[in-house]
Amino acid sequence: MHHRFFHRLLLLLLCAFLCTAWGETPPHSKLTPWDVDGMYAQAHTILEDKTIQSVSGVPAMLEACARTGHIPAQRLLLDVYEGRFKGLEQQPQKALYLAHKLASEQPADNETKEEQAMRDEAAFRYALFCEQGYGCSKDPEKAYKWMRKLAMGGMSKAQVEVARYLFSGVGHKKAPRLALHLLWECHIKAPDTPNLYFYLGHMCSQGLGLRRPNQLMAYNFFKLGASRHDARAANNLAAMYEKGIYVPADRAIAIRLYKRAAELGSKEASANMQRLAFKTNVEAAIVSNSPSRRICNAFLRLIDELPIAKRMKTRFSAPFQPNNALPLLNDE
Repeated sequence: MHHRFFHRLLLLLLCAFLCTAWGETPPHSKLTPWDVDGMYAQAHTILEDKTIQSVSGVPAMLEACARTGHIPAQRLLLDVYEGRFKGLEQQPQKALYLAHKLASEQPADNETKEEQAMRDEAAFRYALFCEQGYGCSKDPEKAYKWMRKLAMGGMSKAQVEVARYLFSGVGHKKAPRLALHLLWECHIKAPDTPNLYFYLGHMCSQGLGLRRPNQLMAYNFFKLGASRHDARAANNLAAMYEKGIYVPADRAIAIRLYKRAAELGSKEASANMQRLAFKTNVEAAIVSNSPSRRICNAFLRLIDELPIAKRMKTRFSAPFQPNNALPLLNDE
């Protein structure tokens, strides 16, 4: 018994060494389920370990596992083909083929719920690939059909994307009322679904599916999205504070929200934050350098040097503070 265990362990280590050193894998027909699980675990560890310099042998290891029908390995290989790991280039056509293969295959009778969820995720990505033209020509109609199939199967994030197709007219004629109904249904059943509140807020702000725009509802939905770490919802909420839409204009709050959205990954929010901060600083500099401001500052310095009590200094300097300064000069 012990000899068999050490024999298998030695075989696994030899396979791992060959895969890492030369990027080669033994024929999948000779791999036992135990060997496949071990190679998959090693590949996963290599990809997650930031200290490992070379990951070039990982695709070959995962491809060997994938040829045996190992669903987790195929799911991880899809991430690899999409270039989601540093040091590995994107391979769009391979990603498209693998996503379609996973989505189209008839599941085995003994397949677990976790493995079925992996197939559904691959189908979701395949729909997005078709929409975006990733590894193929753009085909929004096919994307809509795949996404609708997933939504009917109960995938909440697919339902949200179907709503996007319907209110924007991608892959299907526009149907904003139906889109709003789908999003509202998702709001009731699955409020943590990605992009849900961004799309709801967008539809309300534009009046899509409604009689007229409703900025109150838009504000509330963007706020809900921001509380659930939706970068685009936080960015739009910041824009409402910047422009004074429904809420009083407040640049300080807007900058904080733009910063939060940028930290969540929104490049648009990062650009908005820098633009607004620069604009605010420039305006502050213009005000602080005006003739009247300079004279007020001179009076404040003079009062500060007077040999009187602090209470009297505060009283005398009050009219010359930035918020209470008297119009001593015409700044035109």
